[in-house]
Amino acid sequence: MLKTVNGAALNVEIIGSGPPVLLMHGGLGLSHDYLRPYFDQLAQSHTVVFYDHLGNGGSDRPADFAELTFDRLVSDAASLMTDLGHETFVLIGHSYGGFIAQEFAAAHADRLSGLVLIDTVPAFDYHPTVSGSDDQMVAFGKLFSQPMADDADWQASWNPVVQMYFHQWDAEVGADLDARTVYEHRAWNAGSALLGEYNTLEKLPSIAVPALVVGGRHDGITPPDHGAERIANLLPSAELALFEHSGHYPFIEEEEAFFSTLSAWLAAR
Repeated sequence: MLKTVNGAALNVEIIGSGPPVLLMHGGLGLSHDYLRPYFDQLAQSHTVVFYDHLGNGGSDRPADFAELTFDRLVSDAASLMTDLGHETFVLIGHSYGGFIAQEFAAAHADRLSGLVLIDTVPAFDYHPTVSGSDDQMVAFGKLFSQPMADDADWQASWNPVVQMYFHQWDAEVGADLDARTVYEHRAWNAGSALLGEYNTLEKLPSIAVPALVVGGRHDGITPPDHGAERIANLLPSAELALFEHSGHYPFIEEEEAFFSTLSAWLAAR
């Protein structure tokens, strides 16, 4: 369904019943679809809210993608949950969604009963450790050095790169994710432009929300020593969970262990 938030229609899907959980997808330039069906199992005990950020997936495209700022993305999430009648909720952010989730927690800690950060970082003050074929590394360099020309260019550049984000690449899983994803190159370009100033290192120590910080041991784009471990050390009330056989997507590569850990943590909230 579409919900109008801050003057724009956001694509929202809600499943289950119980305490509310909001999922923030990564990218930018992707849609929430890659989180499904994996996180659907939370609907056995929770109301699970999936949505596409402004300019992404099935949500409205802004007249100017410069509107995609962290302040706007945080405001959209806060307003959406208010409109849905959820004053407090658990927030889960993966990858770029974790950047937004950290900024949300810094601005609206009172809205959160819990915070889950999956394979994300507090700042880009390190060099990624991804490795792959020559073609994959060329695509990786292109993604982070120049704007994508159009949606087809973005999709063609992303697909060889995402293979390096997995510890063990499964071509069938990759084909399924690609087929279900809505690609938007302008959102990727706008989101990438925000990363130069992104830094939550000084904000995290003041966020007392109970948190679960997750990392894949073999994640080369947001490595645990620069991401999950550092975030967990800075957050006052954090638990750290590292998955030894995963890259950037532990909820796919170690689905059973991941959701066992997450469900146990959610049950204690």
